[in-house]
Amino acid sequence: MAKKNTKKVPTEIPQTITQKNNTIRILPDPTIQGIFPTGVLFAKFHRDWTKEEKAFFEETAKTTTQNTGNLTSADRYVLDHPAMAEIREYYQFYLNYYMKNVYAPSKPVETYITQSWMNYTKTGQYHHKHAHPNSWLSGCIYISTDREKDRITFYNDKYHRISLPTENFNAFNSESWWFSVGTGDIVIFPSYLTHMVEQTTSTDTRVSIAVNTFLKGYIGDEHSLTGLHLKEQDKDVPHRTEPRPEGQGGGY
Repeated sequence: MAKKNTKKVPTEIPQTITQKNNTIRILPDPTIQGIFPTGVLFAKFHRDWTKEEKAFFEETAKTTTQNTGNLTSADRYVLDHPAMAEIREYYQFYLNYYMKNVYAPSKPVETYITQSWMNYTKTGQYHHKHAHPNSWLSGCIYISTDREKDRITFYNDKYHRISLPTENFNAFNSESWWFSVGTGDIVIFPSYLTHMVEQTTSTDTRVSIAVNTFLKGYIGDEHSLTGLHLKEQDKDVPHRTEPRPEGQGGGY
């Protein structure tokens, strides 16, 4: 019968090891490298909203539709309005920055804004857990938020393959990761990344602009039979203005 191995497995890396010939070897500290990280961009407007922008926010808030947990504007293209031109320009700059520094495409390809709409989350409301299909990069522009109470939470959809209790959460073992957000903040992330807004406790309505994008230009490679020339799509689809019943549909 084989003997049971009673030798304890060390829980800490020893600094030295004594071998049979009495030589001592110093063990280097191990390193753990993160690979294939997900890029989330954070930026900020360094000015207040103009009178024209504030007037547009107020006018757009008069016509809303029911989303799952909160309200959205009936207008799905708010950044196309002349009053929003400078905000759109700011946002496009950060889209370009993300593309250049995260994806670094070698071919002429750009990201352009497709849909953009207002979100209104009142006290006790929330923004349901979701992702953004048919979009490349998505993001938010925070028009009116309380940094002490408002945040966006992202989810690791691969986490549930095996569930392990943990003592200390980090970027490797966390099921979710949240960030505080305040007025003027911009957040841009891959559209597949699941996210949500928890029930708000602020007494003021949380207002933000959500943005979807897509690619135009050349993607893929002819040699691997993946080359495609993408053109910017027209925005002549009728706007949906009828209210969506609570809990139905895929509002974002």
